[in-house]
Amino acid sequence: MKTRIRLAGAFLLVFSIIAHAADIAPLKKQIEQAAKRAQGEVGIAVKHLESGTEILVNADKKFPMASTYKLPILVEVFYQAAEGRFSLDDRIEIMPSDIHIGSGVMVAIEPFGSQFNFHSLINAAMRVSDNTASDILLNRVEAGSVTQRMKMLGLDSIRVDRSTLEMILDQSGLDYAQYGALPAREVRKLLDAIDAKTSARADEQFNKDDKDTASPADMNRLLEMIFKGEIVDRAASDEIINILKECQTGTARIPGLLPKDTEVAHKSGTISGSINDTGIVPLPFEAGHLAITVFMRNTRATTAVRERVIADIARYAYDYFVAHYAKP
Repeated sequence: MKTRIRLAGAFLLVFSIIAHAADIAPLKKQIEQAAKRAQGEVGIAVKHLESGTEILVNADKKFPMASTYKLPILVEVFYQAAEGRFSLDDRIEIMPSDIHIGSGVMVAIEPFGSQFNFHSLINAAMRVSDNTASDILLNRVEAGSVTQRMKMLGLDSIRVDRSTLEMILDQSGLDYAQYGALPAREVRKLLDAIDAKTSARADEQFNKDDKDTASPADMNRLLEMIFKGEIVDRAASDEIINILKECQTGTARIPGLLPKDTEVAHKSGTISGSINDTGIVPLPFEAGHLAITVFMRNTRATTAVRERVIADIARYAYDYFVAHYAKP
């Protein structure tokens, strides 16, 4: 009798797993169909963090992270602060050579001689994706240390190699060794003057390079570690989540089609044919949380279309998991 009960239980478990796998198939198909509209390579990782249910599409391939790499940098900042190498209240003096081109606000001012603490730099680097602030933080913690930290966490595909300035110059076809030390305004003029052939050749090489790349699967694992309080400790992980909730870039991506009151903790990034976003989405009705990462490479659709692809993927996942896991 006991043997029959065990066999019946095993059968029901196998049947449940098979049924669930079949049940998730329509969502995966929706996501795959949406990805085609980006007209290029798209890697996707979606995970329901409470149940472990996961959808992976090209998720183990490496993609340029663009500014989503500021999340691994932020993680290393918190680890080094916890190790006592510096305090987040320590102040750093901003010099003319620190001002870099790109997104953000610091390039528009001249705060030479001004001092900013780590909290302020983190806020600028993440909230408005300020490249100057991010590069100052990266210079302090060092790119090799970020990559090594990711390996220690078991995230072997995540590597950080360059400042945002060097990344932009490499993608555009300017020699960083020759032009990287120029004032930001002069660098901007040089970038604007690059001919189409040089730019296309540099962009092609940039997208073949493994520098500053990650797989969507590993980036999603990093989000899961943060969610579970495994990055430094619970307090540090919660602070990272709160910082991600304040990010103002990429609002048409993961948050784009979600209900307006959804507090998405995410970080977007854009360079070349890469329109990216990675983040944690809370679900209503105690349905849990989603970790979502969408990376692109060599995509040719308009920015609006590619952002809509990410927004659609997030909404499809949101609707599915709310429908299946919401508590009455």
